[in-house]
Amino acid sequence: EGIQEQLDLCKKSLADFLDGRRRQFPRYYFVSEADLLDILSNGNKPEQILSHVPKVYLSTKTFTLDPDKQTESGRPIATEFIAGVGSEVCAFE
Repeated sequence: EGIQEQLDLCKKSLADFLDGRRRQFPRYYFVSEADLLDILSNGNKPEQILSHVPKVYLSTKTFTLDPDKQTESGRPIATEFIAGVGSEVCAFE
Protein backbone atom coordinates (compact mmCIF):
# COMPACT_ATOMS: atom_id res chain seq x y z
CA GLU A 1 0.00 0.00 0.00
CA GLY A 2 2.94 2.34 0.60
CA ILE A 3 4.02 1.95 -3.02
CA GLN A 4 0.54 2.83 -4.26
CA GLU A 5 0.52 5.98 -2.12
CA GLN A 6 3.92 6.97 -3.50
CA LEU A 7 2.68 6.35 -7.05
CA ASP A 8 -0.39 8.51 -6.41
CA LEU A 9 1.82 11.27 -5.01
CA CYS A 10 4.07 11.05 -8.06
CA LYS A 11 1.06 11.25 -10.42
CA LYS A 12 -0.28 14.27 -8.56
CA SER A 13 3.10 16.00 -8.64
CA LEU A 14 3.41 15.37 -12.37
CA ALA A 15 -0.13 16.64 -13.01
CA ASP A 16 0.64 19.78 -10.98
CA PHE A 17 3.86 20.34 -12.94
CA LEU A 18 2.08 19.97 -16.30
CA ASP A 19 -0.72 22.26 -15.13
CA GLY A 20 1.90 24.88 -14.24
CA ARG A 21 3.37 24.66 -17.75
CA ARG A 22 -0.12 24.96 -19.24
CA ARG A 23 -0.76 28.11 -17.22
CA GLN A 24 2.51 29.57 -18.53
CA PHE A 25 1.66 28.69 -22.15
CA PRO A 26 -2.10 28.14 -22.59
CA ARG A 27 -1.76 26.48 -25.99
CA TYR A 28 -0.52 23.42 -24.11
CA TYR A 29 -4.12 22.85 -22.98
CA PHE A 30 -4.77 21.49 -26.49
CA VAL A 31 -2.29 18.61 -26.19
CA SER A 32 -2.49 15.40 -24.19
CA GLU A 33 -0.33 14.77 -21.14
CA ALA A 34 1.82 12.29 -23.08
CA ASP A 35 2.39 14.80 -25.90
CA LEU A 36 3.16 17.57 -23.44
CA LEU A 37 5.70 15.38 -21.65
CA ASP A 38 7.33 14.63 -25.00
CA ILE A 39 7.44 18.34 -25.89
CA LEU A 40 8.92 19.34 -22.55
CA SER A 41 11.44 16.50 -22.39
CA ASN A 42 12.69 17.18 -25.93
CA GLY A 43 12.48 20.97 -25.81
CA ASN A 44 16.18 21.29 -26.51
CA LYS A 45 15.81 19.17 -29.69
CA PRO A 46 13.36 21.14 -31.89
CA GLU A 47 13.44 18.60 -34.72
CA GLN A 48 12.00 15.96 -32.39
CA ILE A 49 8.97 18.00 -31.37
CA LEU A 50 7.89 19.06 -34.86
CA SER A 51 5.31 16.26 -34.89
CA HIS A 52 3.46 18.12 -32.13
CA VAL A 53 3.30 21.49 -33.93
CA PRO A 54 -0.20 20.92 -35.41
CA LYS A 55 -1.53 20.13 -31.93
CA VAL A 56 -0.17 23.35 -30.43
CA TYR A 57 -0.66 25.76 -33.35
CA LEU A 58 -3.93 25.32 -35.23
CA SER A 59 -3.73 25.27 -39.04
CA THR A 60 0.01 24.69 -38.87
CA LYS A 61 1.56 21.61 -40.40
CA THR A 62 5.18 22.20 -39.41
CA PHE A 63 8.10 24.59 -39.42
CA THR A 64 11.20 24.33 -41.59
CA LEU A 65 14.36 24.28 -39.50
CA ASP A 66 17.63 25.44 -41.01
CA PRO A 67 20.57 23.56 -39.48
CA ASP A 68 22.97 26.11 -40.99
CA LYS A 69 21.32 28.94 -39.04
CA GLN A 70 21.60 28.30 -35.32
CA THR A 71 21.13 30.12 -32.06
CA GLU A 72 24.07 30.72 -29.75
CA SER A 73 23.18 27.50 -27.93
CA GLY A 74 23.34 25.49 -31.18
CA ARG A 75 19.64 25.04 -31.84
CA PRO A 76 18.41 25.28 -35.44
CA ILE A 77 16.32 28.33 -36.33
CA ALA A 78 12.86 28.02 -37.90
CA THR A 79 12.90 29.71 -41.31
CA GLU A 80 9.45 28.84 -42.67
CA PHE A 81 5.90 28.19 -41.50
CA ILE A 82 4.04 25.52 -43.48
CA ALA A 83 0.26 25.72 -43.28
CA GLY A 84 -1.80 22.67 -42.43
CA VAL A 85 -4.59 23.74 -44.79
CA GLY A 86 -3.79 24.33 -48.45
CA SER A 87 -0.22 24.73 -49.59
CA GLU A 88 0.84 28.03 -48.03
CA VAL A 89 4.48 28.46 -47.04
CA CYS A 90 5.53 31.67 -45.28
CA ALA A 91 9.20 32.49 -44.90
CA PHE A 92 10.27 34.21 -41.69
CA GLU A 93 12.31 37.35 -42.05
